[in-house]
Amino acid sequence: MQMLCRLLDQMIARVLLLVLAVCLFSPPSWAANVVKPNQSLATPQNVLQTSVKRWVAQSRQISEEQVELAPMDARLKVRSCDKPLTMDLPFSSAETVRVRCSQPEWQLYVRVSLTGQVPVAVSTPQSQTEKPQVNEKRWVIVAKVPLQRGMSLNETHVQRAEVDSVGMPVNVLEQVSEVRHAEVVRDVRPGVPLRSQDIRPTVLVKRGQMVLISIGQPQGFQISARVEALQDGRYGEQIKLKNRDSGRELSGRVQGPNQVVGL
Repeated sequence: MQMLCRLLDQMIARVLLLVLAVCLFSPPSWAANVVKPNQSLATPQNVLQTSVKRWVAQSRQISEEQVELAPMDARLKVRSCDKPLTMDLPFSSAETVRVRCSQPEWQLYVRVSLTGQVPVAVSTPQSQTEKPQVNEKRWVIVAKVPLQRGMSLNETHVQRAEVDSVGMPVNVLEQVSEVRHAEVVRDVRPGVPLRSQDIRPTVLVKRGQMVLISIGQPQGFQISARVEALQDGRYGEQIKLKNRDSGRELSGRVQGPNQVVGL
């Protein structure tokens, strides 16, 4: 009987030691739910905006503080991207940046403008035998007639002119084609160079209108159909569309008056 009690006491002692070891060396259950202090709080929209600013600054060789982004449509939800974002300038105007994601596949258009001026070279004393320094010239786009706010532009309203580059803003327009499908956002006097923030793409598609959508290559196989615009769209913007016959919703990029290209 005594031997049986001794064996029972030994078994109980071993069980207690095993329970104590598990409690000491096992991590507490709440540790898995602790939020790491370095956990990223960046939203997909913040990542997109930061990437665009960095890309434009590196392309133009300016600081990121000189790059301003137009407010994005509040209805537009930016999705996260598993791959690095890629950017390019799909149009003649340098103020529209296309942002693309390869996984999952999507693209957006962001309007940008630049602030500040190019630095002016500091003049140094010249001897009497040296020739005076000649300011460099630059071909830019200037207003040919008085431009009023809200006015739709075309090539007849502007012209190219050669002006001094000293003190010229870095974001002036250089090609007449940049004013195509654009409207003026502030009054501009004749002879004054146009900047990217002086114009914006004009509304070419209005909500509720029937527009022509084209899918495919112009020189190859292409399909065209009439669809309903579900929102207003400026030149180069991506808008939502609806096929009234099937009820299917799709997306397109505004290409011209009541014209979109399927994405």
